[in-house]
Formats: sequence, C-alpha cells, structure tokens
Amino acid sequence: MAQPPPYPTQGAYPPPQGQQPPPAYAYVPPPQAQGPPPAAAANQAPPKQQKNQAPPKQQKKSGGMFSSFMKEMDKVGKQISKEIDYASAKVNETVDQHYSSALLDMFKNGNSVQLISRLTGRCVQIVIDAHGLMVLDANGVCDPNAFNSVWIVTNEGNNQVRLHNSNNYLAIENGHVIVKPFASGSVLGPETKFQLSQTQFQFVTLESLNARGEHVGFLPTGQVKPAKGTIKDNGSMFGVKLVASSYPQVTVVKK
Repeated sequence: MAQPPPYPTQGAYPPPQGQQPPPAYAYVPPPQAQGPPPAAAANQAPPKQQKNQAPPKQQKKSGGMFSSFMKEMDKVGKQISKEIDYASAKVNETVDQHYSSALLDMFKNGNSVQLISRLTGRCVQIVIDAHGLMVLDANGVCDPNAFNSVWIVTNEGNNQVRLHNSNNYLAIENGHVIVKPFASGSVLGPETKFQLSQTQFQFVTLESLNARGEHVGFLPTGQVKPAKGTIKDNGSMFGVKLVASSYPQVTVVKK
C-alpha cells in the first residue's frame, strides 16, 4: 500500500505576537469577609438598645426550621432537574441514532469526506506542529487534492462513525481532540468513535461516545478546542463535502 506524502507543517496560529493578555482579575472581598468595625472609645457607653435587646433565640429556631425545609425542597428540585435532563438526553440520543437525511448519507461506510468548520470556513486537516507531532486545525484548503483534509468514513450504524486519514484517526482522549494512529487491521479504541448529529439543517456535530458531552470543536483562529466543555455551538459545527463515494448517486430529473 502506497504511503501518503508527508503531512504539511502547522499553519498560522496562535494569535499574533504582541497581543496583550486580558488584565488580571482584581479580587474584592465580599462585605462579610471584611474586618470588624473599629472598637468604641473607652469612655463611650454602649447603646441602651443593645443592653435591652433580647437574644434572637426564636428567630434562630424559626430560621433553622425554614432553612431545613428549603434545603429539602432544593434537593427535591435538583433531583427532578437531573431526571428531566437524563430523559432529555436519552430522547436526543434516540433521535440522533435514527435520524436520516441527505447530509448524514454522506457518511456512508467507505465514503471520503471533508469537514468544513463553520467558524473558519476551511477544512479540518492533519498537520505537523513545531515538535514534529501530528495535530489538527481547521485551516485546511477544501480541495479534493488536499489529501491531509480528506477523511475516510467507517460507519458502524446508528449514525455512529469513525474518521481516519491513512489510519490516523480522529479521537477524543482525556478531554482533548487528537490524531491517533492505528496499524491497519488493529482493534480500534472507543476514543475514536463518534455520534453524528445534524443541526440547523446544514451542519453536523461529532460527539464522543466514550465521553458523552465532549465534542470536536475549533476556535475562529482554526486552533483545536479542548473537547471537555465544548458543546454544540458554532465552533463544533461542520459543513460536509463529499469527496468520493462507491455508492450510486441519485439524480432528480425534472420534466
């Protein structure tokens, strides 16, 4: 099997040199954390209302009962919220697994595709960084001849896919989006498996099936984002360009 040409070197990010970082956060202690007020003068008599003021025993007791009640209600509310979130996630998973469209059909087994970042308008590609390692960015040329931005699809059903370029797989591992090489024919790890989801009719997202909630995403500069904390937003949405397919293409002829 012929080896592909060497991957190109990494492109134009991070941001330009000389760009100032944001100012440091100025911490201001909250009022309750400030020191006590100055002590009263020695010859100053304390206010009479302080002498005659009854200890707020009843207030503490009442407040304690109310506080306990509110804590229990808060627990119930959080539990209900968790159950609603869980049910919603399960519904979304079912929809993603059974949804079909012309866009998702581009990810048939064996097809070759390019992923176009919604933020950069360029393709996701493999490049070599300054340390000689394979990394990803979204600054690639969207041309079928740009071999390093073409991904071969392995579709395992239910819109669950793996994407590779010359057996270098797109993966999410330890909260990071990486390129992970595998020998041809070897057993692939769960970090290379993604749930496809169509959003806003014309884009797809790639969510890790090994770490649910973590998505492939990029910054406006083209730099890859940490998968942990990356949700379904503009940075994780991709247009799809079909490069090659062994399946017959349906042509609609209007009479």
